[in-house]
Amino acid sequence: MTKTAILLHNLGGPSTPDEVEPFLENLFSDPEVIRLPFSRWLQKPIARLISRRRAPTSRENYRIIGGSPLLQWTLAQARGLELGLREFYPDEDVLVLPAMRYWTPSIEDALHEARERAVERILSFSLYPQYSLTTIGSSETLLERCLAALDWSPELIKLSQWYDAEDFHKCWAWRIEKELAALAPEIRKETVIVYSAHGTPTSSVGRGDPYLEQVEATVEGVCRQLSSDKEHTLAFQSRVGPASWLEPHLDEHIADLAESGVRSVLIVPISFVCDHIETLYELDIEVKRIAIAAGMTHYSRCRSLNADPDFLGVLTRLARDALRGGE
Repeated sequence: MTKTAILLHNLGGPSTPDEVEPFLENLFSDPEVIRLPFSRWLQKPIARLISRRRAPTSRENYRIIGGSPLLQWTLAQARGLELGLREFYPDEDVLVLPAMRYWTPSIEDALHEARERAVERILSFSLYPQYSLTTIGSSETLLERCLAALDWSPELIKLSQWYDAEDFHKCWAWRIEKELAALAPEIRKETVIVYSAHGTPTSSVGRGDPYLEQVEATVEGVCRQLSSDKEHTLAFQSRVGPASWLEPHLDEHIADLAESGVRSVLIVPISFVCDHIETLYELDIEVKRIAIAAGMTHYSRCRSLNADPDFLGVLTRLARDALRGGE
């Protein structure tokens, strides 16, 4: 039996105030996040400048939510995936490792551990359901570089996208139905579902990035699983810098909905698989504040997938199918 490691790719996030600035510097040093002319010389110093300026505000935001729980949720997903795969690989301990792009444990850390454990096969598993050059594209590029630097060539299987997985759509639909059912009938009737996805620079879409199409397909897939045809919209959050990013921007979109007479929204973080700064602070505090100030009387956010049993089942099924395809 081939010894297998699964690398769970995610963004990463600071757990302590001292980690905020170096995390931001790592993030903004990636040319897939902020593309600069003469990036070979300018990327690092400009990333350092941006992170230094943004660190005080970001540090306070992380303090408010108690630090990023992203690693804890990824570790819980890893444990659940290991347990789930035992049914299909009872004679093998499949090693599941977080592999963070901009913080620890890093992709390089995960590869070192896999090599020390005599792994022969690696499943590179994206925890971003929709493919983007700026997320899993960047992680997979770094993965290849790290393997080359280690002079190591294990069998490599890539699971880079799973936006069209019906069981994934059902996870979101169940949560949406549950949130709507908890509302008073008069509020439920007028509630608009707002699907929110992480933004990406429009320049990446121009380079052939399928992210926008895949997000739209995910929304359509979830809507097909709902029992009623609720009014819904799609917007994008977390834009960075002066460059053009996908629109509509969530903060502006919420204000526009309120101006048009919408008084109740349910936010669904369709591109995220666990709680972190962009759900716990940006959606639960910042965007909610905008909605209420704009005149909305009800604002709620759909519960995240995190390490809930139904979502762990989706991850297990995806990993099993990918490994069987590799076999």
